[in-house]
Amino acid sequence: MKIELKKLVLDRPGGIRAVDGISCVFDSDACSAMAVLGVNGAGKSTLLESIPGLVPIRSGAILVNGLNVEPKNLTAIRRQIGMIFQNSDDQLFSQTVREDVAFGPRNLKLPPDEVRDRVRSALEQMNVSRLAERDVTRLSGGEKRRVALAGVLAMRPAAILLDEPTSMLDPRACRELAEHLNELPTLKIIATHDLTFAKRACPECLILQTGKIIAQGKTAELLDRHDLLLSCGLE
Repeated sequence: MKIELKKLVLDRPGGIRAVDGISCVFDSDACSAMAVLGVNGAGKSTLLESIPGLVPIRSGAILVNGLNVEPKNLTAIRRQIGMIFQNSDDQLFSQTVREDVAFGPRNLKLPPDEVRDRVRSALEQMNVSRLAERDVTRLSGGEKRRVALAGVLAMRPAAILLDEPTSMLDPRACRELAEHLNELPTLKIIATHDLTFAKRACPECLILQTGKIIAQGKTAELLDRHDLLLSCGLE
């Protein structure tokens, strides 16, 4: 899976510039997990939301496996990309965990047997099979994160976008989530300001500041540059 950003410019509502002419490539053959680091307002969430076409492109382009992100291609692109939003409650809306994870595959009009197989596999991958009949409103923060990810995995996407996945998680849940993500061969792009989590989950990262890329490279190396982290408000 390859996602290319070409001189991408994005605006927030009100015409506020969120992403200012950035170019980069996310390629699963080169790196399976990339962190997008930056303080609140750096442009991380807007960048992620633009990839499946949730935010309009002001100028430049996004290509997903060669397909331009534009209205005529959105159905095909969204079949390849799953997204985990910052607040898991925005994604969990069915009565039980099993029903929630089955929602996406059913919308793909898959045969019932395949839906059941995908749900079972996704629940097992995220180690939440025991929660299958649990009311989603009675899950902990960490459980909600894993169930939301299971729902995305059941769609069998080629890439997963995660927006601040450690928000509202305790340290143990953060460690467990990083371990689960490390086991997934799917391309992962993770927007976060949690540097410890980024180091655990992503071999490479880029740092955004006021919508521009100010550094990109190996996560461990960049996070050892205290002057850089201080200059962009990450330390």
